[in-house]
Amino acid sequence: MKILEKLLQESSLHPHVSTPAKRAALKAKLSSPGPAKQVAKGMKVSEGEDQVIDAVSVTVNGNLVLEDQGRLLVTGDLVVEGNIIHEGFDYSLLFVGGSLKANNLLVHGEVVVLGDFTVQGVAWTYYNDYSTYADKLTAKLVVADDREDAIGKVRADHHLVGHSSEIGPELSKLLKKGLVDEEGEWSYTTLAKKLAKKEDLLP
Repeated sequence: MKILEKLLQESSLHPHVSTPAKRAALKAKLSSPGPAKQVAKGMKVSEGEDQVIDAVSVTVNGNLVLEDQGRLLVTGDLVVEGNIIHEGFDYSLLFVGGSLKANNLLVHGEVVVLGDFTVQGVAWTYYNDYSTYADKLTAKLVVADDREDAIGKVRADHHLVGHSSEIGPELSKLLKKGLVDEEGEWSYTTLAKKLAKKEDLLP
């Protein structure tokens, strides 16, 4: 728990998680987590809020929503029985000391996963101010839109990396009709709202 409190003093976790060796060293420092925790009816980390959960596993029955400057740190595994959505365009942090599972993910901020990272549908990260750090990410569609993610291995049916102007036309073919137009234009807000309603992005 103390190590997570120390991480909250950092403006970015990049110095601690930028390589597999650093991620392994950080994971080794995590203390034995507390008992498992269930969160009913979804979870929201409000603007500017810090939540640190010391648990061997956390299950969120619904969506996990991160607002700008909201930070969630979980010692053990995190299972989101819904979607992970960052509402906004400022910094946010999702740190998972174990494995992370979710239906879909749409994040503008920083994501750190020290165990397996599995998304059933779309794992979409956006903009290059921040990054995602993990040894392995598995999803049907992985999108790194104008962003340099530090992921060791990506297992996906489709993995698109680049500016939206470059990957947009291909995205328009992979997602449900109307989410991305033929020129590659799309709305982050629209995507977030659809995921909030638990609507699928893939056809």
